[in-house]
Order: sequence, then structure tokens, then C-alpha cells
Amino acid sequence: MTASSPHSTPKFRRVLALTTVGAVLAAFVLTAMPWLSATASAAPTQEAPVAPPDTTPATVATVPPPSLPPGLPVVEPPVDPTQPPPPPPAPLPDPSPQVAAVAAELNILNLQATLDAAQGTYDQAAATAAKAQTIVEAATRDRDAKKKMLTDAATTAYVEGGVDEIASRAQDSSPSGFVSQESARSLAGSAIDQTHDELIDAEARLRTAQGALVAAQHQAADAKATLDSTQAAVDDATNVLNQARAATGSGVDLSPTVLGAPTLTVDEIVGWYQAQGITGYVGGVDLPTLAGFYVTEGQAEGVRGDVAFAQSMVETGAFTSPLTTHNNFAGIGACDSCATGFDFGSPQLGVRAQMQLLHAYSDKSLQIINLANPPVGADPDHLSVRGCCPTWDKLTGTWASDPNYGPKIMTIYLSMLQYAYAHRSIAPPAAAPPAPVVPGVPAVPAVPPAPAPAGP
Repeated sequence: MTASSPHSTPKFRRVLALTTVGAVLAAFVLTAMPWLSATASAAPTQEAPVAPPDTTPATVATVPPPSLPPGLPVVEPPVDPTQPPPPPPAPLPDPSPQVAAVAAELNILNLQATLDAAQGTYDQAAATAAKAQTIVEAATRDRDAKKKMLTDAATTAYVEGGVDEIASRAQDSSPSGFVSQESARSLAGSAIDQTHDELIDAEARLRTAQGALVAAQHQAADAKATLDSTQAAVDDATNVLNQARAATGSGVDLSPTVLGAPTLTVDEIVGWYQAQGITGYVGGVDLPTLAGFYVTEGQAEGVRGDVAFAQSMVETGAFTSPLTTHNNFAGIGACDSCATGFDFGSPQLGVRAQMQLLHAYSDKSLQIINLANPPVGADPDHLSVRGCCPTWDKLTGTWASDPNYGPKIMTIYLSMLQYAYAHRSIAPPAAAPPAPVVPGVPAVPAVPPAPAPAGP
């Protein structure tokens, strides 16, 4: 953060205020000295007991000296104002196109997993619908058979003169073949009634099967719509990837927007940091807690907390510089000839101040009433640079005077994204989705999961 930054000027007002308070305290002490002296002389003399010497060795918490991997881009240390200014650093290449490319690859990786799950769900739904169609066809054949039986029975009765006529013919001249008229009439009527009942049952089963078929077809249609929309998202992400690769070396700012959702999880942020071999961390809380603040406080303000973590890596020398011990992780209030800038009451408040200021830098419409939490630092209503920097590269020369400020942030963030991609690529494939449950349709065997996607 430079002295020219709008949120660095309150530092000098704070020094003036402390000077005034010091003068008042000095005057108070001079005025009260006679009274303090008299009070001290009037107090009775009391000898303090002599405690035995403590031979327990003192336990001193030691922090290993800072050690950063070679090439880790950080801000330049404060300069001695009595010395000539150093020459400007050589410009760094802007890695934002590579950042956009790896971010697109991560997006495709996630979408591919979603696509595989959607394909599995569609396959299951389509199989269920096919099974329901088979059941409907079988129920239709059964209904038709029962209808034919009833028709045949009624036709036979009609041709033979009705049920009464059948009964009159039931009597045989021989005693062994004798069937009473009432029995014959009952048997003929029962046959027709039974066939009619069977037809009613067959029609009920057909209606149930048809309802199950409609439900299964709706599930299959919904699954197909999800599959198609996910495929469209994969196609869009692929176009973004191709455009980012084509823009490499073009000088076009493809850095992420300051506002947005994080791409990396807390575990991925912590895993990347630990993989760098950094020593001398003095973040005030353990690393997972601090990384969690970046994600949650970033989400509260709509700021990409994972990229803000990369910004703090640049500002604090990977959380090893004096800025870190003041809970100031973004150089807020610091300048080219001073070391620490503002103090914040806790690591969480330090991260919150960073997120609120980033929100203001990226959103011209932001007002103090729109902040997710009470303001910790600058009041966005009176910030002259509000809305100046919609992307992270735009912070160069505004948040900090370092001409390589944005490229440094993007260099670290690129490394973080590459770490996340490598670890997500080897993750086990997701389990196959359960088969849709449709009343009246037997379960369909699950479709095995698709193989994990290969890396680029």
C-alpha cells in the first residue's frame, strides 16, 4: 500500500492525535506530582517479603526465521527516505491469461463431474421409463384379453338365447347328466360376472402402469434437461479456456473480477501454503482458521477470498512480515517508507477490513449501509477511489505503487489454482446416483460411474 493511497492518510491524523494526547497526559502528571509525592510520604512503610529465586527455566515461544521459496513475489521492503530511490523493477509478465485458463480447466473439471452425474441420472430415468413402458404394454395386452373373454362370454349367451335358454338346455334325459336349470343359470351368470371383474382389475392395473409411465417420462425429461444444460456449460467453459490460451502474451487483462465466489476451498488454500515450505508464519491464529476467515469474510462481502489470500501473501511476505503481527494483511495505511500501516484488533477484523476495502475499490455503488458488517476501516461513502478496480490487475498503481503488484498477485494465485487442479484431478469418482423410484415400476440396476477425467 502506498502513501498516495486514500486509505493511508488517516495514519498521519492518528499520529497527530497521539501527540496531542501525550501532551495532555504530560501536563496532568506535572500537576499531580506534588499530590502524588505527599500521598507517597504519608503511606506507612511496609516491607515486602523476599521471594525465593525462581529457578524454573523460562519457556519462550520461538518462531523460526522467515524462509520463503525462491521466486515467491512479495512487496518490496520499505525504503530509507534518506537514500536515493531505487531504480524501478523490471516489469513482470502478466500471468492473468494463464490464471483464466487454469480457472476454466477447474471449472470444466467440476462441470464434467456434474455432467457425469447428470448422464447417470438420465440413464437411470430412461431405463425406468422403458421399464414402465414395458409394464404398460403388458397391462394393455392383459386388459384386451379380458375384454375379449367378456365379449365372447356375452356373445355366446346371446347366441344361445340368453342365460335362461342355457338353463333350459341344461337338463339331460339321463339322470347322470342332469343339471338343474338354476345351477346352469348360475354358472353362466357367474362366468360372465367373473370375466367382467377380471376386466375391471385389468383396466385398473393398466391405469396404474400408465401413471407410472408418465411419472418416469417426466423424470427422464427433467434429467435430460439437466444433462443438456450442463453440457452447454461445459461447452461455454471450453470456449473460455480456448480464448484464455489464445490471449497469452497479448497484454489483455484477464485477471478475475474482485467480486465473485472463491474457486479454492479452505483445505486447498492451506494445502497449497504448506506445500511451499514457508517458515516464520506469525498470523496470530493457526493457518486453517486464518484461511477460513478469508473464505467466510470474502463471501460476506462478495469478494473472492482465495485471491485476497494471494494478495496478502504478496503484502505480508507469506504472513511473515511485521504487517502480520499487526493483523494488517493487506498493507492498509502502509506506505513506501513505513512498515506496518494500521493496526487491527484481531486477525478476523484484519481480514474483514481487507474485504470491505476491496469491495469498495471494486464497486462504485457501495455504501456503508450495504456492508455485511460494521465498517472496520475506511468509510466507503467518502472513498475517492471507490469503484476504480473491478479486476485484480487494476489494483496496480492504486492499491500499491509497485508496478508489478497485479502480476505478483496473479503469479501466486496461478500457483494456488494449479495446486487445486492437480489434487482435484486425482480425486475418486463420485458414486453413481440412485435409480429413480416410481411407484409400480421395479427398480432398475444402477449405472456404473464414469471414469475420472484425465488431466490436461
